[in-house]
Amino acid sequence: MSSAIRHLEPESQEADPSRTEIARLVTLVRDCQRAGIARQACMIRLSAQCHDHKLPLQVRLAREAVEPLTKADRAQLFDLPGRDMVLIWRGPADTALASARTAIEHLFDDDRDASASSGLWTEFHLPEDTDRLLSAIAETLAPKKATPVPPAETNALNTHVLAAMETALVRADVAPFARRRDICRRLPDGTFQRCWEKRFLSVEEITQSLAPGHAARFDPWLFQRLTRTLDRRMLVLLSSAGEMRDAGPFAINLNVASILAPEFLRLDESLPGHLRGHVVLDLAPADILSDPAAFVFARDFARSRGYRLMLRNVTADLLAVFQLGRIGLDLMELRWSDTLGRIDRDMVLTDARNIVLSHADTPDAIAWGLAHDIPLYQGAMALPDRSRAARLAAG
Repeated sequence: MSSAIRHLEPESQEADPSRTEIARLVTLVRDCQRAGIARQACMIRLSAQCHDHKLPLQVRLAREAVEPLTKADRAQLFDLPGRDMVLIWRGPADTALASARTAIEHLFDDDRDASASSGLWTEFHLPEDTDRLLSAIAETLAPKKATPVPPAETNALNTHVLAAMETALVRADVAPFARRRDICRRLPDGTFQRCWEKRFLSVEEITQSLAPGHAARFDPWLFQRLTRTLDRRMLVLLSSAGEMRDAGPFAINLNVASILAPEFLRLDESLPGHLRGHVVLDLAPADILSDPAAFVFARDFARSRGYRLMLRNVTADLLAVFQLGRIGLDLMELRWSDTLGRIDRDMVLTDARNIVLSHADTPDAIAWGLAHDIPLYQGAMALPDRSRAARLAAG
């Protein structure tokens, strides 16, 4: 199953309301499982059904079709990305359920093919179908494979385009491109509690905004030059009083060279006392290998100022090369993939207590992490539970 949503920040409804919806839905499903609460659920997947020219009308009619079902006892309707929906309710609602299903199936009779029709409407019984529903949620959240763009329509960055981007970035407001991901610890009761948030700029979105038709990652050297420029802009953004006033523990992607840049020193000076010792610097494996001496100097300097360091985006094939004790880092962000299930168990357990399992978007990822005693997670299946008590009080 492919990776699901990359950027979940349930607290930031203004930035992306769908993240809060996903957090509420996943946590409600988990609560039903833990407490043995009986609920009925259905998933309506419009994302693969609607033709573009009919989309607004079909979505409106589909929502009208499920409206009677939303009046069932304890009914809650959740909107997922791609116009998919999940409805959860308590008790029997046979008439409304049959009516809604029939209406939606007729609505899409002309648009569905044999491969898509079976996924339009799926019913679940909680808590028995918890894993099946969570897997279905993860699947519908997963990014769809993009249609490959012909090389003629996508160009690699060149020095002229990069220079123009760097000039524009001097004055550009990068705040709209700032993204966050929650890093959470799994608690004994099965819930997830946020430890810190990972903050970064979306390179792809900035590239498409400033240099449409160009792909930043085609040339690794120019890409690294661009990320260094973005590092400085992110550091300036984080140094502002408004950002630091209410900030909690966070991690930030940086190049090794950026740790010694003036912008980092200004951030260090502006860091509030309550954050000192609670900021993580994420470094890339290729950047460390490109200049080991510079890495050691930057690592020791950052450590002397109270920062923790994490090696980010480590894949299964890199585990044998990078071991935390050997390179002197505090944490490792291990990217989940099916390949991890086939590696030597001892290779992971060496530093398991200091591993963050990223892209934990499926139940399989969480199960693998728990089997290997990994405490920290990032992904759609590892969202912080902020309103459990209120939901349980509501029955």
